[in-house]
Amino acid sequence: MSDVFGALGIAGSGVDAMQTWIDTTGGNIANANDAVPVNQRTYAEETTILSPQSVGAGQPGTGVSAGVQLGSNAGVIAYEPHSPMANAQGLVRVPNVSLSTELVNLIQAQNGYQADTSVLQKAVAAYQAGLTIGS
Repeated sequence: MSDVFGALGIAGSGVDAMQTWIDTTGGNIANANDAVPVNQRTYAEETTILSPQSVGAGQPGTGVSAGVQLGSNAGVIAYEPHSPMANAQGLVRVPNVSLSTELVNLIQAQNGYQADTSVLQKAVAAYQAGLTIGS
């Protein structure tokens, strides 16, 4: 039965980590086109850092944890003459966020989330089956 409880904790930490990744990616997508004047800093891209949880060297993992790391807020200079933030030359500063990379991240996080929830469902079913033994 301890394997079932272990699976619950590991899959649960995976769900939490994938939700952090989804939230981070959503924030990057939402702010990808935030233009500011050239002399200002812009939105800093966020990157989700996933790290294994373990009790010690050589021991099996106990799950995953997620953290968020901020990137540079220097952004890139873009030519957007119709932006209200544009200078006389039509230049603005925009975040250095790649929408294609963010969409790939979103797909990966969604797949991980689905896998973790599937493991949770199977572990719960195994636990419930174990409870019915002998009754």
